[in-house]
Amino acid sequence: MTFVFTDGSGHTDHSRLASTTAVLERAGASRGSIYGAMSDRQLYRTILAGEHDVFTRLVDELASALQQAGVTYVVGDAVEGVNPGHDMCRLLLNAALFRIEQTTGRRLKNMEYPVEAAPDECPAEDRADAIFSTLDDEAYTRKMEAIRAYPEMAAEVERVFSIHNPDVFRVECLRPVRYGLDVGHRFEHPCVYERYGEKQVAAGIYREVLRFGEHVAPLAAHLDTYCRATR
Repeated sequence: MTFVFTDGSGHTDHSRLASTTAVLERAGASRGSIYGAMSDRQLYRTILAGEHDVFTRLVDELASALQQAGVTYVVGDAVEGVNPGHDMCRLLLNAALFRIEQTTGRRLKNMEYPVEAAPDECPAEDRADAIFSTLDDEAYTRKMEAIRAYPEMAAEVERVFSIHNPDVFRVECLRPVRYGLDVGHRFEHPCVYERYGEKQVAAGIYREVLRFGEHVAPLAAHLDTYCRATR
């Protein structure tokens, strides 16, 4: 079961959900109840406006869906301080799992994968509990074909391949998540999306810079308080 937080449109109005759906269908994956809940522009506006209740409702929906499906194992984006959409996916997932634990006493296994870093990157202290998978030639070819068949990601794929040798994507690593909603220690400050946001504001694309300390950290603290009060 796959949950997709935003429609992947970035600062454009073009949703990427159709391409995402095609990938999932070819892989035989099912869609969860949260599937493109908002555009990326809506995400930024909601965070900037401090509309925290929007996210608590998503946490409730995700927690309920995971419980109803009898899920025992989840995998999601790592917090990297690069893309606020990816980081919000992790915050919502961690909050949903925390809520499930608070209300039922059940602790689901929680894993992550790097989005910006190399796919085999794993801290030494996490390697014993991480899951590594090395793709054979057939599986690697299918993976590369799926990547190339996602037109909206073409520029991003070329950017990533300019940073990492494509062969590194033969290895996939799922790392244990050992952090909750206090994520400020997971990346350097000012984070990448703040520096990028400053350029976008200067270019007239955004009106305000999304900042971790001013906007994301208070949201994470709100989710933590909300989950702790839900028993």
